[in-house]
Amino acid sequence: MTYTFHLDTDPLLMDSFVENHEQNSLYQCSKWAEVKNNWDHFFTSCSEGDKIVATALVLKRKMPFGKCLFYIPRGPVMDYHNPELVSFFLDHLFSLAKQHHAIALRFDPNVFSRKYPYKEKDQDHPLENEEVIALLKQHHAQHSGYTINIEETTQPRFNASMTPQDYMKRIDKKVRQSIATSEKKGAQFYEGHQYIHEFAQAMKYTEQRKGVALRNEEYFKRMADVYGEQCIIMVAKLNFPRQIAYLNETIQKAQHDLEATPYEKQKKKFQKTIDNAFNELSKLKEEYEKEGKDEIILSGKLAIFNKNRMEFVYAGNNAEYLRMRTIYALYGKYFDIAEEKNIPYVSMGGIEGTLDDGLTKFKSSWCMDVEEYIGEFNIVLDQVVYTLFDKVYPWVLKQSTRLRTGKEKVTVRQ
Repeated sequence: MTYTFHLDTDPLLMDSFVENHEQNSLYQCSKWAEVKNNWDHFFTSCSEGDKIVATALVLKRKMPFGKCLFYIPRGPVMDYHNPELVSFFLDHLFSLAKQHHAIALRFDPNVFSRKYPYKEKDQDHPLENEEVIALLKQHHAQHSGYTINIEETTQPRFNASMTPQDYMKRIDKKVRQSIATSEKKGAQFYEGHQYIHEFAQAMKYTEQRKGVALRNEEYFKRMADVYGEQCIIMVAKLNFPRQIAYLNETIQKAQHDLEATPYEKQKKKFQKTIDNAFNELSKLKEEYEKEGKDEIILSGKLAIFNKNRMEFVYAGNNAEYLRMRTIYALYGKYFDIAEEKNIPYVSMGGIEGTLDDGLTKFKSSWCMDVEEYIGEFNIVLDQVVYTLFDKVYPWVLKQSTRLRTGKEKVTVRQ
């Protein structure tokens, strides 16, 4: 077979190849390079005749002293069971990295070692694609191993996914109840890029609660500008005066119905409505006084998509108002959109490999599949500088985040 390497691939051709490939990843499409505008990039590909058979969005991070890091997120996209193709493409990517004085070529293929329903997490699932790992090692790629914790690699090795079609028939009953609860408690939902500021506020809740260094409003706006209609932003809000007025009306109506009915069963029903409304009203009045403003942000979510994949990128949730259950409603609204657009696959984002933390358990209620990637690889060109970058730089980021958030334990995403 005769292959040809291309350094400046047409972004439209590259995107078409990725979107229709089984390793489809939004992080390997051309728009991701526009989002990562603090990195340089290359749209590389490999063709056989007139047909593209492999692509890689290569991000280049500049470093001091003329050095850089080459990074291919969730790529390259190619047939990893074709040794000749893998060898040809990696050799050319290595040469490109060497020309630019890269300390390493880092990549994490969108290839699974295992995939299974969350409910089968305690069952044995054989490892797959071990021969792919062996092949990559033959090309001097250092394997980071089957890591467990999110912070051990640039991209999480464990991921949550689901199929949105007819999801309401498959999710837990508690999830459906939570969706209904959010509306009963007065949450209002808003969609559109004009709510970026409110979404950024929602992200602060997550940053402060978890001690993680996340993105700022400018970054979210850039994502919205780059992806346009393929970027969905939603927020949930609570208007105190409106909900307080609604609860007062509810109490008055239930009180009237209680006094009018002669039936004991109905009396108990109306009395329960009154008691629940009074309890919620009391909480709202306290919170209204504490917040000192009529309206607050409860949660927010941002996702991007192409024709075959939706990616949940960011979500923020106010921990002081978890009883509102708005994050459940937001997830449901995004799945509705995916279902309406006939998008067959939704990635709910990275999860801890222990599969027992709160976020993973929340995602599992959406009939979630666990995806384990084969992991991260590094072809190191400058061992000394690479070691400094890999070990020292993350430590520096954590220290700065500790100072900014005031938290002792922090996680930093590079």
